[in-house]
Amino acid sequence: MKLFISHLFTLTFTLTIYAQNLKIPSLSTSSEISQQLGLTKIQLSYARPSAKGRVIFGELVPFGEIWRTGANASTKLTFTEDVKINGNDLSAGTYALYTIPEKDEWTIIIHEKTDMRSIAGGKVKEENDAFRFSVSPITSDVKVESFTIQFADITTKSCNVQLSWENTIVNIPIEVDVDSKIEAQMADFLKDPESISHRVYFRAAEYYLHNDKDLDIALDWINKALEKSDKNFRYGLLKAKIYKANDNVGMSISTVKTAHEWAVEAKNDNYISQTDVYLKSIEK
Repeated sequence: MKLFISHLFTLTFTLTIYAQNLKIPSLSTSSEISQQLGLTKIQLSYARPSAKGRVIFGELVPFGEIWRTGANASTKLTFTEDVKINGNDLSAGTYALYTIPEKDEWTIIIHEKTDMRSIAGGKVKEENDAFRFSVSPITSDVKVESFTIQFADITTKSCNVQLSWENTIVNIPIEVDVDSKIEAQMADFLKDPESISHRVYFRAAEYYLHNDKDLDIALDWINKALEKSDKNFRYGLLKAKIYKANDNVGMSISTVKTAHEWAVEAKNDNYISQTDVYLKSIEK
């Protein structure tokens, strides 16, 4: 009996030791960010090592060798829709991001295997790449202590995935198709014009104005929006901007004055101010 109790105590003590787990901060903290680009959502997860007085590129991160582009697990990019990266077509999905830094040129690797924690021993094989391409690094006067990836230079249809560490910046260009998707939606809506809300017409006109599309179509759509939402000062201001973009300053001035009157009538201080500011800007 004593022997049984002794063994039971030993087993319990051993299990208690193995169950203990000291929680401490990671030396390379994990980060997750996301960005809406056009109609596509991009998610990025990576770990962020810090310089801590070390020389990074050429020493801590050797030139000419594949780098996980962060620390710990592979850096991952997820796209909800198809995109182009540096002109290369990429299907929606999750991919690992690896790089090969050099002093004057970096190789960017978009890799289909995302479950590798260690990449030692040539595990990143070209046969598992989606593709590779080269970009030129930029030297910055600003020193970045912790490795940083961010979305930069964002437009409706493009952005850069920007890598920054030490005094080096690398931009990875991403493009998405928005135009064809907007046009397909509108073509579907226009099968039954009476069912289209004034907001749909407004948003379509706004997209066309800000993305260098056909301004005559934009004008037609904003007129239809105003037919469905009379004296809408927000729509009136957009119509004035469409006229201005189409080099019809006279109609732009007349239209924004009318929109201003609608805003005054509705006692909407925000658009009273916006129409007034816009009028002054085009009367100069």
